[in-house]
Amino acid sequence: MKVFLFVLLLAGAARAGINPVAAQEAQAGLALAREGKYELAIPHYRAAIAADPHLPGIHLNLGLAYFKLNHLPPAAEAFERAAKADPNSFQVRTLLGLTYYGLAKFDLAAAQLKLAAAQEPDNIELRFKLAQSYLWSKQYQGAMDEFRFLLAKNPDSAPVHMLLGEVLDAANQTDQAIAELEAAVKAGPREPEVHFDLGYLYWKRRRYEEAAREFRAELANAPEHMQAMAHLGDSEMHTGKEKEAEQHLRQALRAAPQIRLAHLDLGILLADRDTATAEAERHLREAIHLDPSNPDAHYRLGKLLRSQGREQDARAEFDKVKKLAESQPPEPLVNVPGRDKPAP
Repeated sequence: MKVFLFVLLLAGAARAGINPVAAQEAQAGLALAREGKYELAIPHYRAAIAADPHLPGIHLNLGLAYFKLNHLPPAAEAFERAAKADPNSFQVRTLLGLTYYGLAKFDLAAAQLKLAAAQEPDNIELRFKLAQSYLWSKQYQGAMDEFRFLLAKNPDSAPVHMLLGEVLDAANQTDQAIAELEAAVKAGPREPEVHFDLGYLYWKRRRYEEAAREFRAELANAPEHMQAMAHLGDSEMHTGKEKEAEQHLRQALRAAPQIRLAHLDLGILLADRDTATAEAERHLREAIHLDPSNPDAHYRLGKLLRSQGREQDARAEFDKVKKLAESQPPEPLVNVPGRDKPAP
C-alpha cells in the first residue's frame, strides 16, 4: 500500500499562535524527510514535540519517519497520539492499521483499517489489507465478507480466491475452500503456493491422486518447495507408489531436514525392511523430536520396537499414545494401503 505524503505543517509561527521553536524544528525535520533523511528528521520532530506537543501534524510526521525506517513500535506510538489529536483522519487510521499489521497485532490492525475503509469503501488495496487482518486475527466472518467484496470487484483475482479458500478452510468449510482454490488455480496457475494450497486441501480429503497432481504442478513452478515435495511423497505412498514416494521424501529431507511428515513417512516405509529398521527407528524418533505431541510417530515407533522384541520400550511408546489421546482429541493415524487396515 502506498505511504502517504508528509503532512505540511503550518509555516508561520505567528499563524494560530504556534510556538516558533516548535515550528522551526518541525520544518527542519520535514525538509530532511523530503530528502529521505528520516533518521536525521526524527530528532527535529522530537524537539518540536518537546516545545509544543499539540503542534498540528507533528505526531503523524514523526510516525511516518519511523514507519519509513521500519521502526514500527515507535511508529505505532506516534500514530496513536496522532489518532487522539485527529480521530477522523483517514491517513492516521490507515497508517496506524498498517503499523499494527506489521507488528502482527492483527486484531488492532483490523479495528483501525475498518475505520479507514468506512471513509473510502472502494479502496481495494485497503480492503485487501483489512481482509487479511481479519483472517490472521481469526475473525473469519469479517474476512469472508471482505474477500467476497473484493471478488465482486475482480472475479479473476487468484490471491483473493486463495485467501478466501484459507478462510473457508479455517472455518471447516473445506469443500467450499477447495472450490475457491480451484478458481485460484484457473485464474493464476503460476501464482506462488496456489497449487500447493489446493493440493493440501485435496490431501486433507484423502484425494491423493489429485493432491499429487497439484504438488507436482507447484514443484514445476517452484522446484525448491520442499513441503510440496514431502507431500507429494506422502500422496504417492498412499497410492501404493512406494519407490517414487521414498525418492521424493529423501529429496525433501536432504534440502529441509526439519520436515516432520517426511521423517514419519520414511519411518513407515522402512519399518518392514529387515535391513533398514535402524534407519526407520531414527526417522520415527526424529519425527517425535520435531513434534512430540502427535501420536502417530509414537504409535509407529511402538510397533517397530515390538517387532524387534523390545516390549518394554514399545509399551512406553504406546503409553504415550494413550496419554496424548486422553489430553487432547486424537488425530487419525497415518494409514498406508497394504500396511494397515483400511481407514474407516
